[in-house]
Amino acid sequence: MNINPEFQSPQRPNFEDVMAEGMDFLFQKFILPQTEKLDQDDLETVSLIGVAFKDIASQAEAYHQMYEDKENDISRN
Repeated sequence: MNINPEFQSPQRPNFEDVMAEGMDFLFQKFILPQTEKLDQDDLETVSLIGVAFKDIASQAEAYHQMYEDKENDISRN
C-alpha cells in the first residue's frame, strides 16, 4: 500500500450546510416549478419537512461535534 504522507484530507463539510444546499436544490428543481399545482396542505407539508430536515441536520452536526470532542479527549490520554 502506498500512502502519501503529504496527503491533506479535505475538511469535512458541515451537516447543516450540506442539508441547506440539498434542500435548496430540491426546492429550485422540483418544488418551485410545481408551486402552482400545490394546494395549501401541500405547501404546509413541504414546510414541515423542511423544518424537520433542518432539525435533523442540526442534531447530526451536534452529535458529530460531541463525538469529535470525545475522540480528542481519548487521544490526549
